[in-house]
Amino acid sequence: MKTPIRKIFTSLIIVGGIIIAGYILYVATILTWTPPKKLQPHDAIIVLTGSKGRIETGFNLLLKNRSPRLLISGVQKNITFQEIVDANTANLSKKNIALIYKHCCISLDYEADTTATNAVEATKWIEKNKVENIILVTSAAHMPRAYMLFHNAIETKVGITPYPYRDEERINLVIQPEFWQYAASEYFKFVGNLIRLGQN
Repeated sequence: MKTPIRKIFTSLIIVGGIIIAGYILYVATILTWTPPKKLQPHDAIIVLTGSKGRIETGFNLLLKNRSPRLLISGVQKNITFQEIVDANTANLSKKNIALIYKHCCISLDYEADTTATNAVEATKWIEKNKVENIILVTSAAHMPRAYMLFHNAIETKVGITPYPYRDEERINLVIQPEFWQYAASEYFKFVGNLIRLGQN
Protein backbone atom coordinates (compact mmCIF):
# COMPACT_ATOMS: atom_id res chain seq x y z
CA MET A 1 0.00 0.00 0.00
CA LYS A 2 1.39 3.37 -1.00
CA THR A 3 1.99 5.98 1.68
CA PRO A 4 0.68 9.53 1.10
CA ILE A 5 4.21 10.73 0.45
CA ARG A 6 4.79 8.04 -2.19
CA LYS A 7 1.46 8.89 -3.82
CA ILE A 8 2.44 12.56 -4.01
CA PHE A 9 5.89 11.67 -5.33
CA THR A 10 4.38 9.36 -7.97
CA SER A 11 1.88 12.04 -9.00
CA LEU A 12 4.66 14.61 -9.34
CA ILE A 13 6.65 12.26 -11.56
CA ILE A 14 3.60 11.64 -13.77
CA VAL A 15 2.79 15.35 -14.06
CA GLY A 16 6.44 16.17 -14.71
CA GLY A 17 6.60 13.51 -17.41
CA ILE A 18 3.49 14.88 -19.10
CA ILE A 19 4.91 18.43 -19.04
CA ILE A 20 8.26 17.33 -20.47
CA ALA A 21 6.60 15.18 -23.15
CA GLY A 22 4.35 18.11 -24.08
CA TYR A 23 7.31 20.45 -24.30
CA ILE A 24 9.23 18.05 -26.57
CA LEU A 25 6.17 17.71 -28.81
CA TYR A 26 5.79 21.51 -28.89
CA VAL A 27 9.43 22.02 -29.89
CA ALA A 28 9.15 19.31 -32.55
CA THR A 29 6.07 21.08 -33.91
CA ILE A 30 7.68 24.50 -34.20
CA LEU A 31 10.83 23.05 -35.75
CA THR A 32 8.96 21.08 -38.42
CA TRP A 33 6.04 23.44 -39.08
CA THR A 34 6.95 25.26 -42.30
CA PRO A 35 5.03 27.64 -44.60
CA PRO A 36 3.05 25.98 -47.40
CA LYS A 37 5.12 25.67 -50.57
CA LYS A 38 2.18 26.34 -52.87
CA LEU A 39 0.23 29.21 -51.35
CA GLN A 40 -2.97 30.17 -53.12
CA PRO A 41 -4.25 33.77 -52.99
CA HIS A 42 -6.24 34.61 -49.85
CA ASP A 43 -8.57 37.45 -48.90
CA ALA A 44 -6.14 38.88 -46.36
CA ILE A 45 -2.74 38.57 -44.70
CA ILE A 46 -2.56 39.16 -40.94
CA VAL A 47 0.85 39.76 -39.39
CA LEU A 48 1.39 39.78 -35.63
CA THR A 49 4.10 42.20 -34.54
CA GLY A 50 6.99 40.92 -32.47
CA SER A 51 10.24 39.29 -33.49
CA LYS A 52 12.18 40.47 -36.53
CA GLY A 53 11.12 39.13 -39.91
CA ARG A 54 7.38 38.84 -39.41
CA ILE A 55 6.36 42.14 -41.00
CA GLU A 56 8.84 41.78 -43.86
CA THR A 57 7.38 38.33 -44.53
CA GLY A 58 3.93 39.91 -44.72
CA PHE A 59 5.20 42.56 -47.12
CA ASN A 60 6.76 39.87 -49.32
CA LEU A 61 3.48 37.94 -49.48
CA LEU A 62 1.68 41.14 -50.42
CA LEU A 63 4.20 41.87 -53.18
CA LYS A 64 3.75 38.33 -54.49
CA ASN A 65 0.01 39.00 -54.80
CA ARG A 66 -0.94 36.37 -52.25
CA SER A 67 -3.58 38.79 -50.99
CA PRO A 68 -4.90 42.29 -51.75
CA ARG A 69 -5.06 43.23 -48.05
CA LEU A 70 -2.61 43.25 -45.16
CA LEU A 71 -3.32 43.86 -41.48
CA ILE A 72 -0.39 44.46 -39.12
CA SER A 73 -1.75 43.78 -35.64
CA GLY A 74 -0.25 45.03 -32.37
CA VAL A 75 1.54 48.16 -33.56
CA GLN A 76 2.80 50.44 -30.80
CA LYS A 77 0.77 53.64 -30.61
CA ASN A 78 3.69 55.97 -31.35
CA ILE A 79 4.89 54.07 -34.46
CA THR A 80 4.01 55.42 -37.90
CA PHE A 81 3.55 53.48 -41.13
CA GLN A 82 6.72 55.04 -42.53
CA GLU A 83 8.70 53.85 -39.51
CA ILE A 84 7.32 50.34 -39.95
CA VAL A 85 8.34 50.27 -43.61
CA ASP A 86 11.79 51.73 -42.90
CA ALA A 87 12.45 49.14 -40.19
CA ASN A 88 11.15 46.09 -42.06
CA THR A 89 12.23 46.39 -45.69
CA ALA A 90 16.02 46.16 -45.45
CA ASN A 91 16.07 43.20 -47.84
CA LEU A 92 13.67 44.65 -50.40
CA SER A 93 14.44 46.65 -53.52
CA LYS A 94 13.59 50.35 -53.77
CA LYS A 95 10.92 49.45 -56.32
CA ASN A 96 9.21 47.07 -53.93
CA ILE A 97 9.45 49.54 -51.06
CA ALA A 98 7.77 52.14 -53.28
CA LEU A 99 5.00 49.64 -54.09
CA ILE A 100 4.41 49.04 -50.39
CA TYR A 101 4.09 52.78 -49.74
CA LYS A 102 1.59 53.09 -52.60
CA HIS A 103 -0.49 50.08 -51.59
CA CYS A 104 -4.09 51.02 -50.82
CA CYS A 105 -5.03 48.29 -48.40
CA ILE A 106 -2.47 48.01 -45.61
CA SER A 107 -4.13 48.46 -42.22
CA LEU A 108 -2.49 49.02 -38.83
CA ASP A 109 -4.01 47.83 -35.57
CA TYR A 110 -2.92 49.94 -32.59
CA GLU A 111 -5.25 48.35 -30.04
CA ALA A 112 -3.87 44.83 -29.56
CA ASP A 113 -1.03 44.33 -27.09
CA THR A 114 -1.18 40.57 -26.47
CA THR A 115 -1.74 37.52 -28.65
CA ALA A 116 -5.27 37.20 -27.27
CA THR A 117 -6.12 40.80 -28.15
CA ASN A 118 -4.44 40.31 -31.56
CA ALA A 119 -7.06 37.66 -32.19
CA VAL A 120 -9.93 39.83 -30.90
CA GLU A 121 -8.99 42.96 -32.88
CA ALA A 122 -8.19 40.98 -36.02
CA THR A 123 -11.58 39.29 -35.81
CA LYS A 124 -13.28 42.71 -35.79
CA TRP A 125 -11.29 43.66 -38.88
CA ILE A 126 -12.11 40.35 -40.58
CA GLU A 127 -15.84 40.84 -40.00
CA LYS A 128 -15.74 44.48 -41.11
CA ASN A 129 -13.97 43.60 -44.38
CA LYS A 130 -15.99 40.41 -45.00
CA VAL A 131 -12.84 38.30 -45.15
CA GLU A 132 -13.35 34.58 -45.73
CA ASN A 133 -9.78 33.29 -45.47
CA ILE A 134 -6.51 34.61 -44.05
CA ILE A 135 -2.79 33.93 -44.08
CA LEU A 136 -1.60 34.20 -40.48
CA VAL A 137 2.03 35.29 -40.17
CA THR A 138 4.04 35.07 -36.97
CA SER A 139 7.19 33.34 -35.74
CA ALA A 140 7.27 29.54 -35.77
CA ALA A 141 7.56 29.32 -31.97
CA HIS A 142 4.58 31.64 -31.53
CA MET A 143 2.37 30.04 -34.19
CA PRO A 144 0.74 27.20 -32.18
CA ARG A 145 -0.58 29.63 -29.55
CA ALA A 146 -1.54 32.30 -32.11
CA TYR A 147 -3.34 29.77 -34.30
CA MET A 148 -5.26 28.36 -31.33
CA LEU A 149 -6.38 31.82 -30.14
CA PHE A 150 -7.35 32.98 -33.64
CA HIS A 151 -9.28 29.79 -34.28
CA ASN A 152 -11.16 30.30 -31.02
CA ALA A 153 -11.84 34.03 -31.58
CA ILE A 154 -13.10 33.68 -35.15
CA GLU A 155 -16.50 32.10 -34.72
CA THR A 156 -17.45 32.27 -38.40
CA LYS A 157 -16.12 29.83 -40.99
CA VAL A 158 -12.96 31.77 -41.84
CA GLY A 159 -10.11 29.67 -43.20
CA ILE A 160 -6.77 30.19 -41.45
CA THR A 161 -3.56 29.27 -43.27
CA PRO A 162 -0.59 29.38 -40.87
CA TYR A 163 2.58 30.91 -42.27
CA PRO A 164 5.21 30.35 -39.55
CA TYR A 165 8.30 32.49 -40.01
CA ARG A 166 11.73 31.20 -38.92
CA ASP A 167 14.84 33.28 -39.61
CA GLU A 168 17.37 30.48 -39.03
CA GLU A 169 17.88 26.88 -40.08
CA ARG A 170 16.69 24.26 -37.59
CA ILE A 171 20.20 23.02 -36.83
CA ASN A 172 21.26 26.53 -35.86
CA LEU A 173 18.29 26.95 -33.57
CA VAL A 174 18.64 23.75 -31.56
CA ILE A 175 22.16 24.62 -30.44
CA GLN A 176 21.10 28.00 -29.05
CA PRO A 177 20.03 28.12 -25.36
CA GLU A 178 17.92 31.19 -26.14
CA PHE A 179 15.76 29.13 -28.49
CA TRP A 180 14.96 26.55 -25.82
CA GLN A 181 14.14 29.30 -23.30
CA TYR A 182 11.85 31.08 -25.74
CA ALA A 183 10.20 27.81 -26.75
CA ALA A 184 9.62 26.96 -23.06
CA SER A 185 8.06 30.38 -22.48
CA GLU A 186 5.75 29.96 -25.45
CA TYR A 187 4.89 26.40 -24.43
CA PHE A 188 3.75 27.38 -20.93
CA LYS A 189 1.76 30.30 -22.36
CA PHE A 190 0.18 27.86 -24.82
CA VAL A 191 -0.78 25.49 -22.01
CA GLY A 192 -2.14 28.36 -19.92
CA ASN A 193 -4.29 29.60 -22.81
CA LEU A 194 -5.46 26.05 -23.53
CA ILE A 195 -6.58 25.61 -19.91
CA ARG A 196 -8.41 28.96 -19.89
CA LEU A 197 -10.18 28.19 -23.17
CA GLY A 198 -11.19 24.79 -21.82
CA GLN A 199 -12.81 26.45 -18.80
CA ASN A 200 -14.95 28.80 -20.92
